[in-house]
Amino acid sequence: MSVMQERTYWRDLKFSERHRAYGPDCCAVDLDHLPFRFNEYYRGEPVGLIEYKHELAAEQDYSRPNFQALINLGDRAALPVFCARYAADISWYIIDPLNDYAKKFFLERTKLTEFDYVKFLHNLRGVNVHDRYIDWLLNKGGEKN
Repeated sequence: MSVMQERTYWRDLKFSERHRAYGPDCCAVDLDHLPFRFNEYYRGEPVGLIEYKHELAAEQDYSRPNFQALINLGDRAALPVFCARYAADISWYIIDPLNDYAKKFFLERTKLTEFDYVKFLHNLRGVNVHDRYIDWLLNKGGEKN
């Protein structure tokens, strides 16, 4: 069984190639987004795990080992785990909740505008969105609903 080739080259290629040399039994998944509470960032308290996928990425199979490892990590840490597919122009996100902690935020796949996604990220941290971010989103053409 061979190790999958790097597909996007967005990650550090040298590290990626080196890790792939360790063989198919030593798989890894990179954590694209590990949000922290803004009001407790000095404590480094994680509040969720999010795997980001571009809108052109293949549909994800959440039963695959890489997602199961991420879900298992979230469950053990009592953290919500999501997959967030985003538009090329960042105008929308489609959120899939992947564990029971995530289903406290979304019961099922949910499409959000960028505006609502920013509100969700702040909610995940337990803080309100500051008016300056709302103004910035609306001034750049973001939709409020």
